[in-house]
Order: sequence, then structure tokens, then C-alpha cells
Amino acid sequence: MVYRTFKAIAPLALLLVAAACGGNTPEPKPPEGDGAEKTVETPPPPPKCESLDEKCAAKQGTTATVKSAKVVFQPAEKWTYAQGEAQTIAQASEEGAIVVFGSYTPDKDAKKDAAAREAALAELIKTTTVTLPKGYKVNWKKPDNTQEVNGVKLNVWTAAGSERAKKKGTLLVLQAPLKDGEPALLGLGFAADDDEAGMGAVSKAIESIKAE
Repeated sequence: MVYRTFKAIAPLALLLVAAACGGNTPEPKPPEGDGAEKTVETPPPPPKCESLDEKCAAKQGTTATVKSAKVVFQPAEKWTYAQGEAQTIAQASEEGAIVVFGSYTPDKDAKKDAAAREAALAELIKTTTVTLPKGYKVNWKKPDNTQEVNGVKLNVWTAAGSERAKKKGTLLVLQAPLKDGEPALLGLGFAADDDEAGMGAVSKAIESIKAE
């Protein structure tokens, strides 16, 4: 929206008097310092929501893009979110429920594939600031659950007893192969055990995942 600063105009009363007298009344002069040009104030561009420092808050129906995996999802309303090049994060607060999605590039070589997946997982865990239970490792060959959302087949692992900001809860680890030759989706979702609203928000965000 463009905002305009309107200048002073001649009083209507002067125009009415001139018409009644039928004389040639000189046009009123604008106040001194009043130029003919109008000042146009352009509002700042909307934030790109690429960093949490921008404090972008999701609204109802907001769609966030996971650029590295070419998928989208809907963060919970009022959650702060950021769409980075490698990861997209949405969280209730710096200590509350959180989801973060990224990707890794699959490899036909089993060792290289595992290394790429583990490296991507480590980066996601670092972003969430979640501490895994001691000794926990994802058994990539055997997911705890599988779920299909909007045509995306998710493999799901659960790490109960994980911790964020000294609050224990369950961490969900998500993996989904996408198109052949393209990066696979990797994601995390966490909510404290006593945060029912957070659990629901994490579940809804996961259920909204959709390939672009």
C-alpha cells in the first residue's frame, strides 16, 4: 500500500464567496513552503523469513518451504519460522515444541549414503538443540512407524527421553525418499511430555508435508 501525504487545500468558504460576488477572485496561494510535488512514502518490503532473527510468525494457512528438499508444510499458527537454504525451522519458542526439516543426497553406495544421512541428522539435531537419550542411534533399516501424508511416504523413528531446555519429551525422526536422483527429506519434531498443544502442533505440521 502506498501512503500519501496530502497538502493543504484552499478553504471551501473562499470559493463560495467568489462565486456569490461574481468577481474575478485571484486563486488562493498555497502556504509558503508548500510545493506542488506530493511526498510518497513506500513501506518497507516484507521480510523474507529466512532467519529466526526476522521473527516471522506463522498465520493460519501460512506455508513454509523446505528449499533443499522441494517440499512445503504449514507451521502452527503464531509459531516463529525461518526458511533457510539448507533447513526450515518452526518453533513455539526457543525452549518449546519445534520442527525442523532438511535433506540429504542419497547414494547408491551404502556407506556413503549412511554417512550423508548421519551428517544431515547431526545438523538438524544441532539446530533443534535437542539432546538425545544416551546411547540412542537411529536404526535406519527398521523404522518404528511408517506414514503416508499427501503422497509422501514417511519413515518415522521415536526417541523417547530426549530433552530440550531441560524438558524431557519425545523426538520424532522423519525420513522420506522423494523423486529419483533428488535429495531425500529428513526432519525432526519435538515436544515436551507435558506439552499437549505442542505435540498436536508438531503432528499437524508433519501431516501437512507436501511435495512441491
